[in-house]
Amino acid sequence: MTGRNGYQKAREHLRRDFAYRCAYCMIHEHAAGGAESFWIDHFKPRSKGGRVNDYANLYWAYMLCNHIKSNNWPTRSERRRGQRFADPCQEQDYGVHFVEDEEGKLVPQTPCGEYHVRMLRLNRTLLVARRRERNAFVARRSEAIALVERLERQAATLSGDEAAIYREVIAHVQREIESLEAELKITIPFIPLQSDCLRDWVSKER
Repeated sequence: MTGRNGYQKAREHLRRDFAYRCAYCMIHEHAAGGAESFWIDHFKPRSKGGRVNDYANLYWAYMLCNHIKSNNWPTRSERRRGQRFADPCQEQDYGVHFVEDEEGKLVPQTPCGEYHVRMLRLNRTLLVARRRERNAFVARRSEAIALVERLERQAATLSGDEAAIYREVIAHVQREIESLEAELKITIPFIPLQSDCLRDWVSKER
């Protein structure tokens, strides 16, 4: 990649490496109008000395996040106070610098998180709505799975036409579960607190 726009050659590689999601808000291409709604972002802006064609400085970003971030970069005094953009390729941002509350809003936990969420407007209406939508999908899937388990237990005690009817209902609910799981693959993921991740990991190791 050379020249003023050489970085554009990295487009398909960035899509793959960022799992077709925005590096900042985590929205998936399929939920945001496709790849045409995404741009290449220079994490450290070119106007602030960021390298133009350095792959490590290139991030896949939803166009609105890219537009909002623009050429913003913390000043020296802001950096001394710990205010900066979290670098999602170098550190855990979700679950450490900010967490998600029950309403689908990101709550800063550090000066870095406060700056990051505020400057990128990560609590804008669309993103909060998408997180709430994901929560609704998760709840519906849990209810559907529980329903299938109940129906299977009841079907096991039946025979003939009654059992066949139960099997039809179970198949219908299972298709609904598959549909919900497909939706969940492209929703904004829920990332737990880093401390929760660590606790779960330690439990598995034991």
